[in-house]
Amino acid sequence: MSKKIKVALIVTFCTIFCLPCYSFDFKKYLPFKKKQPEQKQRMVETKQEWEIEAKNVPLSEREEKSYQDPKSTKKYYQPTPKYIFEKYNYPQGTRQINIEDVKKNLYSYPYIVADVNCHYVAYPRYYFSPDINQISSNFYVEKLDTSKTKTRRILDYNHNQLERRAIIQAGTKEVYPNLFNGLTLVDWSADGKKLLIKEQIGSTLNGIYKTYLYIHFLGNENQESYTIKLLDLDDTIKNYYLDWKNIQLIKYRYDIEPLGFSADNDNLIIVLSYIYNKENQKIFLGAWSYNCLTHEIILLSKTNTVYEISANGLILKRSYD
Repeated sequence: MSKKIKVALIVTFCTIFCLPCYSFDFKKYLPFKKKQPEQKQRMVETKQEWEIEAKNVPLSEREEKSYQDPKSTKKYYQPTPKYIFEKYNYPQGTRQINIEDVKKNLYSYPYIVADVNCHYVAYPRYYFSPDINQISSNFYVEKLDTSKTKTRRILDYNHNQLERRAIIQAGTKEVYPNLFNGLTLVDWSADGKKLLIKEQIGSTLNGIYKTYLYIHFLGNENQESYTIKLLDLDDTIKNYYLDWKNIQLIKYRYDIEPLGFSADNDNLIIVLSYIYNKENQKIFLGAWSYNCLTHEIILLSKTNTVYEISANGLILKRSYD
């Protein structure tokens, strides 16, 4: 037998018979415990058991904790709004009631328009009655807080305030199905003391029938504010074409389109007149002027001429960087 085999046998003998004598009893010195099974709560099976269990819930656990948005360390960019003033009457004489927009919202404010000095604001409010398909409107003129900046005056103005009085009401006291009466500001005068307002009357199904004009004069310490309706302008246009061409405009669908105040004379209002043919196309009749002080009406041209019209009213627009 070789020497290596003898050494291997001796090591094997010692491992089998000698090591158990020197083994260490871990269980004797470390108190191991057997894991106990978890006691699960029995499920409630009947309504009576559920009511009993519900009464045993502590009051502190019954309180609902309010939801809180998870805190996020992500920073979001918040653009700084900028406010700029834009001219309201541009293009001249194009502002009018948006019937579809009023029907969607039941009532609406088109624009809040300030005078050139931002001392007053003027705006209409439209009301829609779905059951009879009728639109009525009120027109308001309110004074602003001049102790603030011009921008802040407009932003702080509350057009939903209850204590206000309409200077003109259109269609609010009558019930006419499928009719609309839309009051719209044409523009402020350059001195901020007069307003030109138009009332468009028509069918919500077939369009505009007629247009009336109003001039509102702001009051001062010696005189109160007042409004006049320009019925003479409508009569003058009808009588002129009756005498000149023997055309009775009352038998036709005709309309007037106020452009605004003349750039050369702040007391002159420029108005265009049209008649509609069978194809519902506009045929130009003439351009007229109305003097707010003398109430004089003059035919300016029988051809469609371009006139210089001032744009004085201001609307506040918001933009971002």
